[in-house]
Amino acid sequence: MASINMILQGKGGVGKSFTASLLSQYLVDRDQLLACLDADPVNATLTAYEALKATKIEIMEGDSINSRLFDTMIEKLIQLPDEAFAVVDSGASTFVPLAAYMSENNVAEFLKDSGHNLTLHTLITGGQAEGDTIQGLASLMDGFPDTPITIWVNPFFGQIDFENHKLAKANQDHGGTTIVLPTYKKETFGYDLELMLKSRLTFAQAINSGKFNVMAKQRLKIARDEIWNILDESGLIIEAQEQQE
Repeated sequence: MASINMILQGKGGVGKSFTASLLSQYLVDRDQLLACLDADPVNATLTAYEALKATKIEIMEGDSINSRLFDTMIEKLIQLPDEAFAVVDSGASTFVPLAAYMSENNVAEFLKDSGHNLTLHTLITGGQAEGDTIQGLASLMDGFPDTPITIWVNPFFGQIDFENHKLAKANQDHGGTTIVLPTYKKETFGYDLELMLKSRLTFAQAINSGKFNVMAKQRLKIARDEIWNILDESGLIIEAQEQQE
């Protein structure tokens, strides 16, 4: 079965699209067959990464999900080969209607019956957005109690000890995973990563780009390898391959 990874978070500006790009780049670097879909109606960030060849998908009509457009997206997903991965990025503005629509229509169960597996991904941050992002996670857990959720902890906006949070433990009990991104100094690694993000470059492109000096490229290599190792240890690919078997 194909592994469909949908990124959902109602709080904007917390690194959701960056996470989508990280996951996509990681899968490419690990030689996985990948399809990227960008369903963000406001900021189509993933499609701006030319190297990822993401397809722009419209699913909204005003503030509501257009069932015809949503069905078209699902048809694209169920046609994926069994060994494929899909990364679907969605916008903060679509979070409530999209999550509600998917829950009401039992999309996770439908995909499973169609021979595919759905994993939801969401972001948790420290700082001012901590409460909002945790609330978003709680609503996903309530709406999709039988669907695994991968929680990405982004410390860029503030430190948070989420691994010991009750929701992290509850998610783990239901087969979910928590991925804690590294903490980087904003003046060095953080600056380089932010410039890479604003330039809509992958790690591979940035490392070969004239926009970065020699030491910046070295820091990007270190960050990439560190993040890829964390994702290796999370077992995202191994678990998906086991489900495919």
